[in-house]
Amino acid sequence: MQVSTEKNPNSLIVKEDGSVEIPMMQLPKDTSTADMIGLIVYNGKIYTQTSSEIDAEDANALLGVKLGTTKGTIDEWSEQDAYDEEFASTIGKSDIYSVVGYDKDFRIMAYEESDGVDNSVFYESLNGITVNSGEDVLGKLNMVGNVSTAQYRIFSDWDNNMDNYHSISDMNSVNSFIAKLNEAKPFLRGINSEPINDSRNDEDFRELTIRLNDGSKVSLILLKGGYIYYGFVDVYFKVNEDEFSKMWVLLQ
Repeated sequence: MQVSTEKNPNSLIVKEDGSVEIPMMQLPKDTSTADMIGLIVYNGKIYTQTSSEIDAEDANALLGVKLGTTKGTIDEWSEQDAYDEEFASTIGKSDIYSVVGYDKDFRIMAYEESDGVDNSVFYESLNGITVNSGEDVLGKLNMVGNVSTAQYRIFSDWDNNMDNYHSISDMNSVNSFIAKLNEAKPFLRGINSEPINDSRNDEDFRELTIRLNDGSKVSLILLKGGYIYYGFVDVYFKVNEDEFSKMWVLLQ
């Protein structure tokens, strides 16, 4: 079960210094037009599904302290006070753990074993924060100096969920690009000028998947012109054009 969550650009604040303040997530008044997203409530924060993954064979090494067990108490008819209950969720019953190497205020893991099969899913809290640069979001992913492999796919393969990935061999350029992401400038999502609206084509759109040394995989959307998207966070980023151009050449 997933729940609708509201993205209201008017509730986000762009400050004079260019930073973006993302408020705590709220249940929408009208669920008929809202996006659907899985979530967990923990320690007064809301964690949502993410664009980072971990394979079952790597998940055990990242299992930290058990934090609790979720309750499947939130659905599209829930009232706002449902968010006040610790471990309320849309995912049913699952054990929740901290993740080794990551701040639990940012990332937790739902982990369960069923019929001998491990199922591990990351959830991340990227609301109720102020984003000054890429470091406040992308820096939390621990990519810098930690990249194992990289691959990409074009828009049509991504859009049709086809596993037609292309490996990238120039890891020096990849690592240089990843380091620059921490300096990227944030922009507010959900406005008419948002670049992804005109970039859903094979010329302008790439999905870059970074596999880290700890086994986790981070998927970023790169758009021609220097724009970066990550998951469901309410901001996107723009990086240095020279550095982006070097990376974009590798994605052709």
